[in-house]
Formats: sequence, C-alpha cells, structure tokens
Amino acid sequence: MHVKAILAAVFAVWMVTAAQAQDGARAYHLLPENTNIISLTMQSVHREIGGSEFDAAVLTPSYRRSIDVLGNAGTFLIGLPVGDLSAELATPIGTINLDNDIAFGDFFVGGSLGLFGSPSLSPMDYAQHKPGWRGSVAAKLFLPTGDYDSSRLLNLGGNRWSLQASLPISYVLGDSMIDPDLTTFEIMPVVQFFGDNDDAFGAASVLSQDPLFGLEGHLTRNFGQAFWGSLDAAIQYGSAITADDVPQGDAQETLALGATLGWTPSPTLAFRVSYEDVVYSNIPDAVSRNFRATTAFRF
Repeated sequence: MHVKAILAAVFAVWMVTAAQAQDGARAYHLLPENTNIISLTMQSVHREIGGSEFDAAVLTPSYRRSIDVLGNAGTFLIGLPVGDLSAELATPIGTINLDNDIAFGDFFVGGSLGLFGSPSLSPMDYAQHKPGWRGSVAAKLFLPTGDYDSSRLLNLGGNRWSLQASLPISYVLGDSMIDPDLTTFEIMPVVQFFGDNDDAFGAASVLSQDPLFGLEGHLTRNFGQAFWGSLDAAIQYGSAITADDVPQGDAQETLALGATLGWTPSPTLAFRVSYEDVVYSNIPDAVSRNFRATTAFRF
C-alpha cells in the first residue's frame, strides 16, 4: 500500500483525537459549586486528504462536576468515546474501502481551575454574581485504553497518550450570570502533546507526532432565557509526523469557522449543536468538516 496513503490515514485518525479535544463555546462557563453534568456528545468528522476520504462517527458520554478549590471554581471531567471509522483510500491500484466495527476510543480525564474572576459560588450567589473578566487553566489527558490493532490501518484507539493544556480567557458582559442578554467574548490558546506509537501499522516501528498548537475564539450571546448562539473560529498549527525518526512532511496549518446553537428548555436539561468547516489548509485539496450535537443533564 502506498506510504503516502498510509500516512494520510494515520494523520486523519489522529485528527479525530484533536477534534475531540476541542471544547467549543462556553465549555468553561462559570458554574455553581457542586454542579453535576452528564453529557452525551455525538460527533461526525469528515476528512479528505490526498484523494482519500475518512469518516468517524463517535458517541462520547462524559461526566463533569464543579468543585471548590480554595475558594476558586474548578471542575473535574471524565469521558469515554465509542464509535467507528471508515475510509475510501486512494492507492496506485485503485480505491480501497475500509470500515471498522464499533469500538471504544481512548478514555480521558481532565479538569480546570479558575485563576482570576472565577470564585466558587453557591447557586444563590451565582445568580447574583456580576461577571467580567475571567481566566482559568485546563487540561485533558487521553490514555491509551482504546481499541487498537497494529494489523489494521484504522483504529479508534491511538496506542499512545496525549495531553491537552489550555488557558481559557473570557470577558462576560451582563448584569448577572443568568442575564437573558448575556454576551461572552472567549479566547483559548491550547497545545496538545502526543506520545509515540511504538506498535505502528506498516513498515515503521515507531510513529511520532509533533505538538499541535491552537487558538479557539468564540463570540456568544443569549437570546432570552432558553436560547443562545455562538460564532466560532479555530486555528491549528503543527502535528508533523515522523516515522522511525524520519520526517514525513511539514506541519499542518488550518483555519476553521463555525457556529453553535444552544437550547436550555429547563434548568436540568440542555442541548447544543455545532458545525465547523476548515476554510484554509496548507494541504492542497484538503477538506474537513465536523458536526457535533450534545445533550446535557444537570443536577
């Protein structure tokens, strides 16, 4: 099988992890202390690289809890994706269709801690809190627990660890956190580090990936008590691949634009849908689309 096609497939699968690592609009919105959120997120990712097409359909249940850390707002997060991958792989001998069975992805654990403008608040204090500038630090660790077989080209598990670190910063404009006209300006520099895959598919013994640097931005606004919307943008740079210490290409550069719509019909239930499209890539003829839908239960 052509080495460029193999590397394209590896890059596409690794980009699924990067897409899962993106948190989206209001991901680090201030919460009342001791809030529990169980979420179900359905994500559909489509990539076209070098004449090959890759698709991932992933369902991720997760649990988040807000906690008090020395008077500052913090959160704890765990999640486990499950889904499948498929590909139409362009090779010198023609198109090869690949499709994996439904399997588990890599378990992840994470959290955040407020640095400024992020006090831990009771539900009553939260409703009266005057927002403004706030910042926090966040991290998410992906563990190599997912389904992986080096004899298969496509795997939902990465057979390596990865660590995402970010610095979410926002300015919240409104009279209180429950203001029906609440508006937020959000920016989040982020970097994701990747461990080596020492049982790689194909001739290479070890596949490595350089860090992936990114910058997310979101402009959000409430439309009454039940609805809110967001305009989203994300820049990513890096993640060049190395096979047995031999570089396999330049770093990737992308700019993605999208939008999010949220609906909160009750204090215990929330829905959101997001769509993102890569409008610039340094890879010729590359196409990337990402759709995400989340249902969240709060208690």
